[in-house]
Amino acid sequence: MKSVRQAVVREVTKTTVPKIHFSVVEVDIPSAGPGQVLVKVHACGLSLVRQKILNEIFTGSNAESFPCGQEVSGVVERIGEGVTHVRAGDDVVGLLPLDSPVSGCGEYCIFNEYDLVKKPKMLSHADAAGGLGDCVRAYTALHYQARICSGDTVLIIDGASGFGLCAMQITRQWGAKVIATVNSAAEKSFIEAVIPNCGHVIEMGKTSAILVSSVMEETGGLGVDVVVDNGVRMYTNEEDCNLPSERRKFTTPHKHDVISCLGVAGKWVTQQSDLQLDPPDSQALFMRGASVNFLFDAAWTLSYAQQGRYQHILQEVVDKLDHGQIKCKVIKTVTIEDVPAELSNLENNRMGKIVMTA
Repeated sequence: MKSVRQAVVREVTKTTVPKIHFSVVEVDIPSAGPGQVLVKVHACGLSLVRQKILNEIFTGSNAESFPCGQEVSGVVERIGEGVTHVRAGDDVVGLLPLDSPVSGCGEYCIFNEYDLVKKPKMLSHADAAGGLGDCVRAYTALHYQARICSGDTVLIIDGASGFGLCAMQITRQWGAKVIATVNSAAEKSFIEAVIPNCGHVIEMGKTSAILVSSVMEETGGLGVDVVVDNGVRMYTNEEDCNLPSERRKFTTPHKHDVISCLGVAGKWVTQQSDLQLDPPDSQALFMRGASVNFLFDAAWTLSYAQQGRYQHILQEVVDKLDHGQIKCKVIKTVTIEDVPAELSNLENNRMGKIVMTA
């Protein structure tokens, strides 16, 4: 069967960005063991996982390439011994763990029984795969980490992204106020087309200098209750700003800007895995009584200590997608042969979701 894999193609140094190569390879169709389900893939949402995280997860495996794609919708082909949750022929949707040996971007993949749920008949495979991963991430950030409630004000960085759109819709449904950032007028128009009356949108353009002043003006100087970022810049001096991790194609707020936007007892939910807080940063957070949470939703499937909660999230998200309470904007569908090119250019996609379909 065909499957997409990724690998680093050259040595990485302090001054170079790791170059990732994506390719379609032929592999054997996997077999479903006890408690496992073989799924024929009908759709897979495209997303990137940082190579540093994959190296950490696959430490000691001597892996030369890694699987691609976790957000899968398909049909159960076969079930392993002891599986009772689903049966052959069921439409299902789920997220593959990052340590899965098989790719979601392929013809078949293997799931553990409780990493997927049944897909409603009226929900298309493309919409299910395109919305599930971003919705689970947003649900994790907003409910389990930020614990937002009615009346809160939530700042969502990069609101036009697939994750940003889901987070904005969930925030509004729970009665909280949304403030979102975009990089361009096109992104702002895209949000307004998907989510009418979406809330206050800050167009940052080529600089994030207006972020703090705009947030304070919108909140009457109080700051926001929650910030959910899409990564932040950490340095100000010229030498550190030239590090690969700091060179970004699109405007990204500095960590000081994010902290400055927080109100009393605010919560900062960050996707910056290597965030460094200097003493002045810690002091600023301390004086606000604020806290920092690291958003890594893949932890649900890497550890089964919270399996009941994870199943609840999956089912709730699928129900909301099915009833149109959360709208996933799939901007493009591609074949498996086109996936390597799309993944190589995925960082440039700022709006909506790209989905591989069979």
